[in-house]
Amino acid sequence: MSARRVLLYGRSLLLSGLAASLAERPGRKVARAATWAEANRRLAPPAGVPDTLIFDLTDANESHILPLLLTNPGLLMIGLDAECNQAVLVSGQEARSLSLNRIREIVEGR
Repeated sequence: MSARRVLLYGRSLLLSGLAASLAERPGRKVARAATWAEANRRLAPPAGVPDTLIFDLTDANESHILPLLLTNPGLLMIGLDAECNQAVLVSGQEARSLSLNRIREIVEGR
């Protein structure tokens, strides 16, 4: 089974902690991008679109995120807002107070 690829986009401390936590798990390839230009380079071939994109809602721009969703409907996208303690699944589902463990479970498809 190939490793699940996760791209984290944004500058927040929350994303840094989540990246470290996800990287500890076997079967996971974790990449970080502080800017959209850097994220866009990581989304291009040969790496291509990851299995999961986790982004900071304060850093993300909908003009970047929504086209990705339209061209990659199977891409799991999770927006995090540390100030509001909120995580938003781009599919429109919303959840409050998700723990790092719950986010890992979502990434793993549980």
